[in-house]
Amino acid sequence: MSRLYYEKVTIPTRNPIVAADSDEPEVSNNQDIKGYLEKVSSLIPAEVIAGYLTMFGFVPLIDETTQGILSKNETTVAWIVFFFCFLLTPIYLNYQAEKGKPKQIHLIISSVAFVIWSYVTTGASLIPDYYNAALGSIFLVAFSLISGFVKLNK
Repeated sequence: MSRLYYEKVTIPTRNPIVAADSDEPEVSNNQDIKGYLEKVSSLIPAEVIAGYLTMFGFVPLIDETTQGILSKNETTVAWIVFFFCFLLTPIYLNYQAEKGKPKQIHLIISSVAFVIWSYVTTGASLIPDYYNAALGSIFLVAFSLISGFVKLNK
C-alpha cells in the first residue's frame, strides 16, 4: 500500500448561489484553518508527524544535567528534531512508494508541507522570534491553494 497522498475528486453537493441565501451558519475561520492544516498534514506521512510531535514533546525535558552541546540550548535539540524529520519525509515516502507510481512531485510537495505544518504547529517553540500565528495561517492557506493546482497523479 502506498503512503503517497492522492487527492480525492469531490463533487460539490450544494449550489453556491442557493447556499448564500440559506440559513445555514457559515464555517468559522478556525474550522477553515483546521481543514487546511489537515490537508497539509495528509501530505506528510503519519509516522513522521507522530515521531516529530513525540520527539518535540521531549525537548522541554532536557535539563542542565545533560552533557555537551545538547545541554546548552533546547532550541538546538528542537532544530535537530526538525531537520531529522524534514529529511526523513522524502526518504520515507520514497521507500513506501509503489513501483511504477509517480513520486518526485510528491516528495517535493510533502517536504514543503512538512516545513509549513511544523511552522504552524511548533514554530512558536522552534523560532519564537520569527513566529507569527497569522503569518503561519497565511502560509497554510496559500500552500493549500497552490498545492491544489499540482497534479499528483502524473
